Amino acid sequence: MFEGARLVLTFEKVMEVFKDYLTEDTRYEIVMTSHGYTVLEWDSSANTWAGEELCATPEIMRDVLLDCFIGYLEYKAITTNGEISEAEQVGITAQRQVLLEKLQ
Repeated sequence: MFEGARLVLTFEKVMEVFKDYLTEDTRYEIVMTSHGYTVLEWDSSANTWAGEELCATPEIMRDVLLDCFIGYLEYKAITTNGEISEAEQVGITAQRQVLLEKLQ
């Protein structure tokens, strides 16, 4: 590939990068619908779907899953410590960056 070439982001790439996260955080599922890929959020306390986001492009899916991932890390930090420390916030930001780099 020549210098300056940019890889096109695909749905498959996004799903591969977020695979481990989606295995751990079972609230979210990605399904193919007649309108395209959709990210569904399950509310186990209400036993129903709590939200959905149609992802018309891989970039939209990336952004949706990145938000879910960050929210999940923040939730874990809060339930463990009652708040997010500065060090934990730095760690969350670093993990976000790692995912963004994998998506390049």
